[in-house]
Amino acid sequence: TGASTLGNPDAGPAPEVITVTTRRVKCDGGGGALGHPVVYYDMGEERFVECGYCDRRFVLAHGVGGDH
Repeated sequence: TGASTLGNPDAGPAPEVITVTTRRVKCDGGGGALGHPVVYYDMGEERFVECGYCDRRFVLAHGVGGDH
């Protein structure tokens, strides 16, 4: 589908969940030539964000304040 599910915690399982320590993340699909263009996301007030291309879910680690 590729649709972004920003702010929707009930959006079904993500194909891959990556725990991060900052609210700003970068995604390239992780597949080298099979990946997608590099995109950057900011979680804002949320504790996760999903990539609009590959649906990877980036989740802020527990105990992290999210300072840049």
